[in-house]
Amino acid sequence: MARRAASRAVGALRSDGSIQGRGGRAGGSGAEDARHVFDELLRRGRGASIYGLNRALADVARHSPAAAVSRYNRMARAGADEVTPDLCTYGILIGCCCRAGRLDLGFAALGNVIKKGFRVEAITFTPLLKGLCADKRTSDAMDIVLRRMTELGCIPNVFSYNNLLNGLCDENRSQEALELLHMMADDRGGGSPPDVVSYTTVINGFFKEGDSDKAYSTYHEMLDRGILPDVVTYSSIIAALCKGQAMDKPWRYLPRWLRMVSCLIA
Repeated sequence: MARRAASRAVGALRSDGSIQGRGGRAGGSGAEDARHVFDELLRRGRGASIYGLNRALADVARHSPAAAVSRYNRMARAGADEVTPDLCTYGILIGCCCRAGRLDLGFAALGNVIKKGFRVEAITFTPLLKGLCADKRTSDAMDIVLRRMTELGCIPNVFSYNNLLNGLCDENRSQEALELLHMMADDRGGGSPPDVVSYTTVINGFFKEGDSDKAYSTYHEMLDRGILPDVVTYSSIIAALCKGQAMDKPWRYLPRWLRMVSCLIA
């Protein structure tokens, strides 16, 4: 997929008008100031550092992904004689494309990164994985994390896996999420052990599917691994209690759930 994107990356990314309006409009003095700073730095050419340009581009992107893509294209057209985009620049660009709902352009930008020989980092993939999971394409995201990233010499981090866990649970595939969680915990996740977000995501997934037994066992598995629950974990438990999902057999479930909730109050 990335190779195909690379072959058409330049033409695709120059179609900045195609995402105009989909990623929010730039407005207000803050947006205008950000654009002005970037434009001034770009006019300096070699006198401007790529670090400064990236900071300015990130500021533009916060207000309008479309405006940031347009300014990236101007930077790219200026050529290496003026300023050369680096991996951070491409990371900002990929994030903008994904926020604008244009995963195709995001993958085209990734193709450019690979084509230019940059060492790809896990954070570069994060917006793409998030976008795929939001589009209910978690299986595609899993293929990237479990296969393609490794092929590119990139080790997934806990954020990579947490995106997958969230996507699986959103698709009512919490059992698969639990299996992935175990893979992370057993050190088969490339040295990215699960954190409280990982466990809470799966616990909440089981609650949403009405499987309080597995939610309960996953909670205790988290404690056994020395990971302390946070307010989000307990909020999931409280919400489940309020909805009655954990109380279909109240005399069996209620005491142990209340003991867990009492930990939050204590």
